[in-house]
Amino acid sequence: MDLNLLIKSYGYLGIFIASLLGSASIIFPVPYLIIIYYIGASHVLNPLIVSIVGGLGATFGELVLYIAGLGGRKVISERSIKNIEFFKRAIGKYGPFIIFLFAATPLPDDIIYPVLGIMRYDFFKTFTACFAGKTMLTGLVVYSGYYSYKYINILLGGESIYTSIIITILAIIFVIIVIKIDWSRFFRMGVD
Repeated sequence: MDLNLLIKSYGYLGIFIASLLGSASIIFPVPYLIIIYYIGASHVLNPLIVSIVGGLGATFGELVLYIAGLGGRKVISERSIKNIEFFKRAIGKYGPFIIFLFAATPLPDDIIYPVLGIMRYDFFKTFTACFAGKTMLTGLVVYSGYYSYKYINILLGGESIYTSIIITILAIIFVIIVIKIDWSRFFRMGVD
């Protein structure tokens, strides 16, 4: 089946579902960013809408973990709850920035959402910061695919099987680079 036809038939709903499943799954991660990159390279869908829909799907996927944390609070000791409340006050006004940073980078954000749920951290702040970060990450990936495809076509003299192979390889390399960069070190360098 033609991949462009597949993208057209599932459209934005398919992007939402892939992003949701990719973010909600901890045990079997779904590599939805590779899908997003290819969608950008296909030029079939509007990359801005893909960014927003993908960001929304990924946010809802992460909120599944937040809700699991809300339920987990019931089995935590009173002493642990006091520690959690202290931690909640300690992150204070930086909470949304921390959430955004984890959502927008390959930092392991799956570990923070259950804790935020256990803390009963403000749902609206969690949602908005996560949505902004996931939308930015999705946008970076979809626009990378969108613009790299154009230049690869120019370089190779038009669409061909080689273009598809190079786009697939670039998608994989791009996702690996984004995942492997030590973003905490990168951002720390800018702060020092």
